[in-house]
Amino acid sequence: MGQTIFEFGTETVEPEEPQVEHPKSEKKEAKKKVTNKKTKAHQLAKEQRDIPVSEFFEQNRHILGFDNPTHSLITAVKEGVDNSLDACEQAGILPELKIELESLAKDELSIAIEDNGPGIIEQNVPNVFGRLLYGSRFGSGKQSRGQQGIGISAAIMYGQLTTGRSATISTRISEEHLAMRITMKLDTRNNRGNIERTEDFVWKDEGAEPDEDGIYPEKYHGTRVEFAIKGRYREARPSVLEYLKSTAIVNPHAKIIFTNPEKNTTVFERVSQENPKLPSEGVKPHPHGVELGQLIRMAHHSSEHQMARFLRNDLSSMGSKSISGVLKKARLSSIVRPQDITRIEAKGMIEAFKTTSIRTPTSGVLVPIGPKLIKLGLKQVLDEYRPDFYTLPISRTPSVFSGTPFLVEVGMVYGGNLPKDQPVQILRFANRVPLLYQAGGCAITKAIQGINWRQYGLEQRGGKGTPNGPAIILVHVASTNIPFTSEAKEAVADISEIKKEIKLALRNNAKTLSRHLKKQKKREKVTEKFDLVQKILPAIAEKASSVVGQPVPNLDKVVAAIMDVVWIEEEIEFNNGQIEVEIKIINYRLRSANFKLRAEVPGHEIKDAEPRPGKREGNQVVWSIGLPTTESTKYKFIVPEGTRSSFEGIELWVEGMDSSNIIGAEPWTGIVDPGIKDAIEAEKQGLA
Repeated sequence: MGQTIFEFGTETVEPEEPQVEHPKSEKKEAKKKVTNKKTKAHQLAKEQRDIPVSEFFEQNRHILGFDNPTHSLITAVKEGVDNSLDACEQAGILPELKIELESLAKDELSIAIEDNGPGIIEQNVPNVFGRLLYGSRFGSGKQSRGQQGIGISAAIMYGQLTTGRSATISTRISEEHLAMRITMKLDTRNNRGNIERTEDFVWKDEGAEPDEDGIYPEKYHGTRVEFAIKGRYREARPSVLEYLKSTAIVNPHAKIIFTNPEKNTTVFERVSQENPKLPSEGVKPHPHGVELGQLIRMAHHSSEHQMARFLRNDLSSMGSKSISGVLKKARLSSIVRPQDITRIEAKGMIEAFKTTSIRTPTSGVLVPIGPKLIKLGLKQVLDEYRPDFYTLPISRTPSVFSGTPFLVEVGMVYGGNLPKDQPVQILRFANRVPLLYQAGGCAITKAIQGINWRQYGLEQRGGKGTPNGPAIILVHVASTNIPFTSEAKEAVADISEIKKEIKLALRNNAKTLSRHLKKQKKREKVTEKFDLVQKILPAIAEKASSVVGQPVPNLDKVVAAIMDVVWIEEEIEFNNGQIEVEIKIINYRLRSANFKLRAEVPGHEIKDAEPRPGKREGNQVVWSIGLPTTESTKYKFIVPEGTRSSFEGIELWVEGMDSSNIIGAEPWTGIVDPGIKDAIEAEKQGLA
């Protein structure tokens, strides 16, 4: 064939040489490239593996609170104590805990935590103490200290990692069973505990009284865990002692015995002889706050086949009226299958939940500490400060966030030896567990800092931030699932519903404190005025008398004209297991004072009152008083079997006289505690 030549103007263009195709070689090269890509993918796949949770936390132990020697020691003790308290309460046993620390080497400590709980069966020991995410509380819908099944196993893991030592668990479940001592280590690659040695032994209860031969009785049930960690003990805050002191405040039913590395022992005695009521189990999500995706998942996996039955049985607090209202607003039939619900229909139900009145979670779901026990715990542990005022702690009714029920409790302490020029102490608790770290990121701290405390009598720069003053603020959050900011469980997440409830409880509590401070300020002002009058007037009278050569006149009526108050003060003495009270009343007015005086010692009965009271109403005694101008009188009574720790102060009320002329008593309103009145008013206004 001849060659064709194309000419474009003056340029001659010759055709390119035809390309010879090699089909086999090209396919081979393409196959080779595919093979190479597949090989790399397989190599990457071989490098991927399941990561055991124990191995993950071994590499990231700071997430669990094991980030420095001091913090690690507190965390390890906390996890062991939480387990012991939960076990004792679930078994209906009043807890008695022993915590012992011993120095082994530099920055190496031995920790022993012993309880009188129900014990642990032998085959469960390596799981309870050697496997992370093993337990009965995760997702149980039950209020408890432990939630994840990580704590004590993580503490032992950290100890093994930093010291290489094994852990020893001693346990006994009944008098009929032998006590077992098990030595074990954690296998972090397989997330399990490996038993190294098991032996029977006679467990002597050295906390009990020995017999006449000096032999201690056997311990019939309980658990003791011993392990070593790299840690550092110190007395300054935060510390193990501070943690145990805080634990004793919100667990007044527990006896806690702590021995530090110097062999000094501190005992926090039990001040309540009753275990807290056990919360109900298996609580279902509450419609208020349930998330859209959660609702869709629940509906699609429900065993119910009608929407009305799904709402009644798979969600909490739903009655016939609220079910009918939700379905009507969502435009859904009661017989629609939950499994067929669409995203749009589920979204309509979420909106219907928000605008429908649905009762709060039942009281059995959450178990508060209660105002009485909070006050007892505070008095038992904070007696060293000698506070002069305790507010009546407030327990809010349950509320809901993300379908999860929770409640808030608040108590306050003021005066005594507490520092006046420092920020108030904040005691944070979640499910009766103290929170010592990460205060700045906690919803409790943020709620306290978001209140204008100046209107309640505490100093606060700019009306925000932590207030200053001689006060302690206790806040406890109880929930079936505390929203912690991390696995270390040291701060409550900043959730708006929780923060709102904390603020409401704080404000109600702070009103009581505000009244006390106003009363105290009024008394101080009158006292200052009285001292001034008592010093200056007699000096003037004496000087004038010497000048005119006349006797010094009686100044009582002059003092009364200046003061114009009825002064009431009490003196209290603790003698031989009883409290002796004397109330002195002085009429610094120009006319007689006629009123009724009511007296009560909360939690106690008044006896041997002198003069004999006109009547009694419950635990109150009532005297009718008629006191001429410038005269004084005294009233006495005894509180039998009263101690400093059980004494909650004296309540005095005046009835039938203007309270502005009274110093030392509150006006009688018909309700014993003003804080209760505030709570009732708040309920009426829809705040509670």
